[in-house]
Amino acid sequence: MKKSFLILSLTAVLAGCGRSETAQTDTASTTAADSVTAAAAPAKPENCKSVVEPAKLGKADEYQESGKDLKVALTLNQADNTTPGPDGCYFNNSVDVTATRKSGKPVFRRTLVKEDLGYFSESDSVIEKGVLQSVQYKPTFNSQKYVSLTMRLRDPETDKTTDFTVYMNYNGEILRVK
Repeated sequence: MKKSFLILSLTAVLAGCGRSETAQTDTASTTAADSVTAAAAPAKPENCKSVVEPAKLGKADEYQESGKDLKVALTLNQADNTTPGPDGCYFNNSVDVTATRKSGKPVFRRTLVKEDLGYFSESDSVIEKGVLQSVQYKPTFNSQKYVSLTMRLRDPETDKTTDFTVYMNYNGEILRVK
């Protein structure tokens, strides 16, 4: 009697759990379908301009210092989002930073966008209006264990450029921005 009661209650619990899981997956699948439809709805802006020549997009610039066991590759890519300008819109850019040892062992890989500068800078309006135009590697002294990059933002309205120096450790974390 006890065994049959135990089996019956165990079956009831498992049946109840199975129903709640299917109910959750049904609501999750409809929510996922709704979000896919909503995400597909905004159309990509057309006729936007770029502040970078197309030949420079997607090409990796590699930098190697003689005193360091580190090789840094910077690849400028076009982002999906845009910045409005006085005569249309401009595509934002991002940069892929890949650091490897001379042996080929990867150290870190990170994608930087202009919004990353906003966490460390007081000039938010310059960052909001600007478009990432170029990124260059800045050599450091041998004993310093960080990577320094110069990110240049260009304001499409005034064609004024602003340079930010980004210091990153060997984990790909931004330490400071000047």
